[in-house]
Amino acid sequence: MRLLERENLLAVLEEAARPDPSGPGGVVLVAGDGGIGKTVLLRAFAERTRALPVLWGMCDSLSTPRPLGPLRDVAGELDPALPALLRGSAAQHEIFAAVLEALRTRPRVLVVEDLHWADEATLDLVRFLARRIRALPLVLVLSYRDSLGVDHPLSAVLGDLVSAPGTRRLQLAPLTRAAVAELVEGHGLDPAGVHRRTAGNPFFVSQILAQPHSPLPENVRGAVLARAAGLDPQARHCLELLSCAPEPVSGEVLTALGMSAATVAGLAATGLVDRRGRGVAFRHEIARSAVLDAAVPGTEPALHAEMIAALEAVDGDASALAHHSVAAGDVERVLRYAPAAATEASRSGAHREAVAFYEAALAHTGPEQAVVRAALLESISLDLYLTDRLREAIAAREQALEVRRELGEQVAVGIGHTALAGYAWYAADRALAERHAEAAIEILAGVDDRRAFGFALSRQAFLAAWRGDAVAARRSGAQAAEIAAELGGDPVLSSTAAVGIAVARLVDGDVRGRADLLAATDVGLRHRLDDLATTPMSNLCSFDVEQGRLAVAEESVADALRISEQRDTPICTAYQLGVRARLRLLQGRWDEAEQDARTVLRSFDLPLSQLWPHLVLALLLARRDAPAANPHLDELWRLVRRLDSPNMVAPAAAALMENAWITRRPDDRLRDPLVTDLFTREYTGRPTTLSAVGLWARRLADSDVQQCGDVPAAAPQPADADRPYDRALELWDAGSTDDLLAALPLLDELAAKPVAALVRARLRASGVSSVPRGRLPATRANPAGLTARQLDVLELLVDGLSNGQIASRLVISPKTTDHHVSAILAKLGVGSRAEAAAAARRLGIAGGPAVTRT
Repeated sequence: MRLLERENLLAVLEEAARPDPSGPGGVVLVAGDGGIGKTVLLRAFAERTRALPVLWGMCDSLSTPRPLGPLRDVAGELDPALPALLRGSAAQHEIFAAVLEALRTRPRVLVVEDLHWADEATLDLVRFLARRIRALPLVLVLSYRDSLGVDHPLSAVLGDLVSAPGTRRLQLAPLTRAAVAELVEGHGLDPAGVHRRTAGNPFFVSQILAQPHSPLPENVRGAVLARAAGLDPQARHCLELLSCAPEPVSGEVLTALGMSAATVAGLAATGLVDRRGRGVAFRHEIARSAVLDAAVPGTEPALHAEMIAALEAVDGDASALAHHSVAAGDVERVLRYAPAAATEASRSGAHREAVAFYEAALAHTGPEQAVVRAALLESISLDLYLTDRLREAIAAREQALEVRRELGEQVAVGIGHTALAGYAWYAADRALAERHAEAAIEILAGVDDRRAFGFALSRQAFLAAWRGDAVAARRSGAQAAEIAAELGGDPVLSSTAAVGIAVARLVDGDVRGRADLLAATDVGLRHRLDDLATTPMSNLCSFDVEQGRLAVAEESVADALRISEQRDTPICTAYQLGVRARLRLLQGRWDEAEQDARTVLRSFDLPLSQLWPHLVLALLLARRDAPAANPHLDELWRLVRRLDSPNMVAPAAAALMENAWITRRPDDRLRDPLVTDLFTREYTGRPTTLSAVGLWARRLADSDVQQCGDVPAAAPQPADADRPYDRALELWDAGSTDDLLAALPLLDELAAKPVAALVRARLRASGVSSVPRGRLPATRANPAGLTARQLDVLELLVDGLSNGQIASRLVISPKTTDHHVSAILAKLGVGSRAEAAAAARRLGIAGGPAVTRT
């Protein structure tokens, strides 16, 4: 069928693929409904693009996708060493690095079709390449169906891509009635009727045009089946056999199926399938589904069984074999291939796909397969946990533990308690975590599995460090390290043991613990152990923020989030976003802090990850509005009571004190032993932990709002310009008129109205007669609620000044300018400077009449 009404789209693709080895690469998104002509457009583009090699990878509609399926399709063409790397035990970051190096060698076009069916490892690869695309001689062309829900994994990826530099988006629309009329001319068909029945879908039109002398089919399924009506029974069987394979069928599999070249040629002549090298694939998923649905009822399992035999003969992909085994109802093979596919998916960073494979295997186990079922439950629990399905992870591990206990398998029972100790900690239940850890130690100390005992000791060390017992943490960690040495220097056990010791060192203010956590992450990445790869980074960035290393924290938080996104571990992403929210709060980037905090509470389910978001939102609510009720503060307190860790109780206690100080209302929770014990009992890192909470206790006492017991003296902590709120409070503590006057613009800039009101009241009480007014609430003249400084920045942004020029004009630092621009984009709800300028003009808050400010 001719390519109509696609000339402009084709021209954009050709323009994007003009060879320029020194120029930046780009991404082209090709979107449209099924059958709209995405593949036809891309094939026409590939035929015309002679100057650059075109690599073509496919995402398949398997029940659970192949991990990195499109990369596997092109690996050999990209680099002869890549297929072996994919088959081996290389970590995801090693595979991605190899792909990056291969793509740097020469200009190319890489097409990835049907991205809506992609596994998560493939989506990670797309993100990885897109972020580096401007430094690559690569045109990355991605096709997908655009009828995606907001929860579809691809939606978040597209959100990143559409706003990235160098990205173009092509939307394929249905054919107009005029185009359909041009296509059906001379076929004796009513153009209006064809357009109405097909809604201008090119694939549907092509199926009808394939039989111009037949009655007009009632639907596209009828049109597809009419094209296969002339096949002899053997060829029809071969077509049905191919239709049960959503993935392309290679030449090796065709040979194993006994399909001759003549048979393949006859199938291609129907126009339903296309040759792909030595193999074949259906031209469209619609055609494949129509043929499979029309097969004689009851024959589909036999078709899948034939495919299994052929795939086994050529050592086929485990995920494809799992798909066909489930469809064939072959329980033995499901239990063989689904766990193997799950392991491969998990190793590739596709943890949601791993869960799906494990669930398929579990669905095929019965009561008589208790050991198999227990092993599957143990395996799925980790991937459930990593994908932020903690409750289900705990339930799976508890079921497995019960089975192991009934079977008398003591080592497995002890290992189960070790795992559940970790899950309980992430569920914000330290007491339960401690009980599981003690049970694991008690069981494993008396059995002949030193490695399992070492991991239990490592878990015990980690929990001891967080409860403030560095002595116990070092003791248990050292025992685990000794066992690792006995076992020939086991790197995984050794690194796991080092995590607890490193946390204890950081709690005690010893920053050398950072290097230990980084080393543990490196081991986790090398061994494809995502829990070990991500957990140390979560702890590292948390302590960087908690202990005020803000410049270092900016880097460690970014690194932590990058690793968690690459390894598809949303449970770690959730915690790290909460840490970033706390960092942004300290930096005075309150809008960004609020956005991160709300993202965690809205999108993730991990109780531990909700700790810092509730802290951030509680403090923002107090500082901005000072309401009588603060639900985020209540939820924060509920969580810290369950965790009972000094390093978590202290920030929460400080938040309670700050809220009481701002609202001038006492808080009975400050008399709770959880708070008073902070000042009376011994624990690791006590002086550092008490510094902030002691300072707030002193402020609260000085205000005559509430006494917090026998609080040690706490000197004010100097705050730099990158911590504007803390700097304002430092000026409050200094207390002179000049100090208080200097604090006001900082608080007004942050819109900390209740705190600024306290400063103004104190100035008036000290006899200052002319206290500067704060900015008025947002009005029609400033509907976005921008601060005075943000309005200054926005006006210069509208004039086309760069961030550097704005910083120079307003005599502020470039970093502060960056923060202001980010806050402006967030308040205006836009994604770029150009959109911000347009919104400002539309709202009349810049680029027009002057805005009155006070």
